Amino acid sequence: MGNYHTWEEFPQKGVSYLAGRTDAENLKIRIMASERIMLTQITVKGGANVPRHYHEAEQIIIMEKGEARVTTGKDKEIRELKSGSIWFVPSNVIHGIEYVGDVQALEIVSPIRLDNFVGYVATHTFFESD
Repeated sequence: MGNYHTWEEFPQKGVSYLAGRTDAENLKIRIMASERIMLTQITVKGGANVPRHYHEAEQIIIMEKGEARVTTGKDKEIRELKSGSIWFVPSNVIHGIEYVGDVQALEIVSPIRLDNFVGYVATHTFFESD
């Protein structure tokens, strides 16, 4: 048994835990999730920044279009991502991303990040600056 979908079936929205942060309105997502895996379509218009943070979920970002600068871990070394790049972030490792200009990417996380869903009140994303 399987299910078949298109991205248009899932509402495009802002990232709830980024509300009020710089450039947050430039970043839009669509989420498809099962019990154990979450796939997010990321669309950025004009650049956006996700400050350094960490969460339990392992994370993979696949860059489809555009560029980004990322940091992973304590050393804060900046790496450049371009179309075709794949970035893996282990569980509970601090990381951040700056999307440069217009970007299209896919994000895969496991377990699912419940703080991405409306009405969920428990914090699962912890910012370095907080």
